[in-house]
Amino acid sequence: MTPVTHSFPHQNQAGSLFNRLVLAMCLCLLIVVGTHLLAIVFWQKGIANKIGIMFLIPIIGIVLLYFRHLIRGAISSPEIAILVIIAAFSIAWSDFPSHSLQRAVPLVVTTGFGLMLGSMASLRGLLIFMATFFCIIMVLTLCAIIALPQARGIPPWGDTWNGIFLHKNGLGTAAMSALLTCSYASRQFSGRLKTVFVAAAVLGLFLLIASESRTSQIVALISMTALYFSRLMRNMEIIWAIGYLLFSVFIVGLVAFLLASTLAEPLFSLIGRKPTLSERIPIWELVWHHVMDRFWIGFGYAAHWYENAPHLSVYSSKANLGFLPHYSHNGMLETFLNVGFVGISLLFLGLFRFFFSVFYGLRYIPDREPIVFVFIMGMVFIFSNITESSVMERMSATWIFFVAFTTKINLVAKTLRVAARANYAATHQV
Repeated sequence: MTPVTHSFPHQNQAGSLFNRLVLAMCLCLLIVVGTHLLAIVFWQKGIANKIGIMFLIPIIGIVLLYFRHLIRGAISSPEIAILVIIAAFSIAWSDFPSHSLQRAVPLVVTTGFGLMLGSMASLRGLLIFMATFFCIIMVLTLCAIIALPQARGIPPWGDTWNGIFLHKNGLGTAAMSALLTCSYASRQFSGRLKTVFVAAAVLGLFLLIASESRTSQIVALISMTALYFSRLMRNMEIIWAIGYLLFSVFIVGLVAFLLASTLAEPLFSLIGRKPTLSERIPIWELVWHHVMDRFWIGFGYAAHWYENAPHLSVYSSKANLGFLPHYSHNGMLETFLNVGFVGISLLFLGLFRFFFSVFYGLRYIPDREPIVFVFIMGMVFIFSNITESSVMERMSATWIFFVAFTTKINLVAKTLRVAARANYAATHQV
C-alpha cells in the first residue's frame, strides 16, 4: 500500500469489520456534535447543549479505544495539539475560568477526535469519509428546511435558509464543503455511488446559493476553479500549487486595497453588500484594541465573549452596529483573543507544516489527486477564516476535519521521509 492508501496495519476480517463499524459510529457522532442539528430540532438551546455534551462520552470512549492513534496523530501535528492544550490551560489566566473550562472540555475532546481520525484512516478513506458526512448533512438540511420553520430563517436573517445550522454562514460553509468533497468522491466511484455523490454535489450547490453566504459562494467559486485547473495541469501539480498560492495572495491583497479605496461602495453595491463586509470591519477594529491589551496570552479560551464581560457593553454603541457581536468573524483575531500571540505562532507553525507536507507529497507520490484535494481544502479553511472563525471552534465539523486532514497529510509526508532514509541507508551500506 502507498502512503495515500495506507491505514490500519494488517488485520483479520473480524477486525476490519469492527473498524468499519467504529467509523460508522464516528460518522453518526460527527453529525450530531459537528452541526447544530440538536438545537434546530429541539429549538431549546439548554436541552440541546446538554444532549450534545452527553454525546461527547462515546467520542471519549472511541478516542481511548484508539489511544495509540491519538498519540500518533498528536505527534504528527504537535502544533495543533499544543495549541489546544494551551487553550485548556488558559483557564488559569481567564477572566471567567468556569466559562472557559466548560467550553475547553468539548474543544479538547473533539480535537482529539480529529487527531485520531487523521491517524486511523487512509488519506483517500478520510476524504471519502468527509464526502459521506457532507452528503448526509445536505440531505438532513433539506429535510429540516421542508419540515421545520426555524430551518428556513432565524432573525435577523429571517428570510434566509440556515438548515441544521444556527446561521446562514454555517449552512454556506457546509454546502461549499459538500460541493467540493462530493465532486471529489464522484470521481472515485462508478455506478450508483457515483450518482449519489453527483446528486449530493448538485444539492450542495443549490443550498450554497440559497444560503446567500457570499463568503462561501466566493470561496467555492475560487476552489472549484482551482480544482478544474489542477486536472488540466497533470504532472505539473507543484507549479499549479505555487500559482494557486500566489493567486490567493493577490486576491486577498486586491480586496484589501479595494476596501480602502473609493471604489469600494459602488463595487459592493453590485452584490448587495456594504464595504464594511456586513459590519465585520468595525468589529475587527474594536477587537484589535482588545487584542493589544492581552497580546501574548489572550483572555483565556472563549472568555472575551462571555455575556457578562464588561467590554461587550460598549461594542455595539461604539461602532453603531445595531447588534451585540458574539465573536470576531476572523480566525486570526479569535485565536489572538483566546490564546494570544503564543497561540497564533503555533497556528502558523501548524499551517507551515501542513504546506510543507503537501509539497513533499506532490514531489514524491505519483498519485497526486488526493494530495491536490487536501491542499484545496486547506486553502478553503484559510479563506473561510478571513471573514468567519472556525479555528479552535468546539464541537465543529469544520475544525475536526481540518485537524484530521492536516494530521493525515503530515503522516503521509513522515512516512515518505522514513522510507527515503531507509532506502538511502540500504543503498549506501558498506
